[in-house]
Amino acid sequence: MEVIKTIDLYKSFQNATLKQDVLRGINITVSQGEFAGIIGPSGSGKTTLLYCLSSLEDITSGQVLVLGKDIAQYTVRDIEEFRKTTIGFVFQFYNLIPNLTVYENILLARVIADKDESGIDEILEKVHLSEFKDYYPNQLSGGMQQRVAIARALVNKPSLIFADEPTGNLDQNNGKEIMNLLSELNQKDNITILLVTHNEDYLSYCNRIFKLIDGKIV
Repeated sequence: MEVIKTIDLYKSFQNATLKQDVLRGINITVSQGEFAGIIGPSGSGKTTLLYCLSSLEDITSGQVLVLGKDIAQYTVRDIEEFRKTTIGFVFQFYNLIPNLTVYENILLARVIADKDESGIDEILEKVHLSEFKDYYPNQLSGGMQQRVAIARALVNKPSLIFADEPTGNLDQNNGKEIMNLLSELNQKDNITILLVTHNEDYLSYCNRIFKLIDGKIV
């Protein structure tokens, strides 16, 4: 099953004097259960592509199909539900709320999706944080905070996770730990993962690799 498909995707940014073409004719397909890596030099359009695929950025032209439906056909309410329940985000920065515990940070994602507390303890166990549920973010290492962010992304049982440089703020050991966790989620739970990374060592976790140069797949 195709989870994501793009057809001649273009994305440009325009100001009063300058038009910048960031994505130029992107055609990719990602199937259910794949672990796809997006790699390329800084400024090649990796994060912009991820944001267009996840509806965080509007596209300039072309099509983005998610689960067989063109994102352009989604209503505002459809997009809200899509972000709450179908996809999960993991960013380079953990974006945890400092005055909430680990448990409460994850619970917040359930509250936003109008759901109860069920499943949080199961997710905490999955990311190996059960004994830290009552800790605050500043009591955790960077790797542990990123695991909280992954748990938050997982708690509403998405079928697709967008991970934008999830190891960018971590040392090598913690980065490998996060990659092993993402790989486990992909293989055991059949969650489709799109990973943006600068680190070519992590491409060994991927079964599809898209390389971007100057806004084009090469």
